[in-house]
Amino acid sequence: MEKRRLTLPVGPDRRLSLELALPRTASMEALLVLAHGANNTMDHPVIRGVAERLAREGVVTARFNFPYSEAGRPHPDPDPVLEGAFRLVAEYLSELEEFKGLGLFLGGKSMGGRIAAQLAAQGLGVNGLVFLGYPLHPPGRPEQLRDRPLYALPCPVLFIQGSGDPFCHFDRLGPVLARIPVRTDLHVLPGLGHSFESGQTIAEDTLDEVSRVIVGWLDSL
Repeated sequence: MEKRRLTLPVGPDRRLSLELALPRTASMEALLVLAHGANNTMDHPVIRGVAERLAREGVVTARFNFPYSEAGRPHPDPDPVLEGAFRLVAEYLSELEEFKGLGLFLGGKSMGGRIAAQLAAQGLGVNGLVFLGYPLHPPGRPEQLRDRPLYALPCPVLFIQGSGDPFCHFDRLGPVLARIPVRTDLHVLPGLGHSFESGQTIAEDTLDEVSRVIVGWLDSL
């Protein structure tokens, strides 16, 4: 596996970091771009660990920082800024000659997955979505669903959710999944939280499992 660090301009005086994990052979014919959650960066253990494992299995992966996290600010940018940065990364990578012919997949942890869903619903051409803990509602407010873009998805979607995730009560998730108009797969991680943690720890075995599930899902499409 090869790692390649890049920076992309997102304005006249702003740039964002991007890291590619490149397999020796792209055996899965897929390019997966993963975005981080609201309170972390592209170096979060879930994003970094899953990206590197997938690359070893033949999937070209990319992870990047949103502009606010690149600048070291604690609060996320407005959705249009987040969407613009994610779109910029996805379009830049998909236009590179070395990735021609690879299917484009978007996903991410929590907020990153939500922004990926919004881009797909807006018509950005993608082959599938991978959600690493979709934030279906705020903790303690399961009535405030963030489900609208899910009903406009044009491509298959994989949800990987911890059963103890306070951002996604399963009694609310089930009816949402039933309304999504495309192929939808769900993999549950028993007893784990929003970041797939048990207590304060994210186990290496958990990241191995998540990566195996994604590879199997990609292979089934």
